[in-house]
Amino acid sequence: MLNNLTLKIDSYPSRKAMGFYNLADRAGDIAQQGKKAAAEAVRFYASTGDKLADFKNYKLSDLGSEIMYTEERELRIVYKPGPNIDFKA
Repeated sequence: MLNNLTLKIDSYPSRKAMGFYNLADRAGDIAQQGKKAAAEAVRFYASTGDKLADFKNYKLSDLGSEIMYTEERELRIVYKPGPNIDFKA
């Protein structure tokens, strides 16, 4: 009677909702994140260079305070699905 029991648990949907992807899903995302990070770095260094070039009106300490103290905060509360469980007796 207990010989024909099967239990299959697919936790991938819940792991994917939490950001734990498999390699195939992540390959494209990693490339996009790299391009985005490079573009943000270029923008930051260009704007920093422009600010520092105006050394009469802009101090190095101003740059440090801008980088260290940012007011951006974000809190997101969302539903995360549980695993798919298939049990057959």
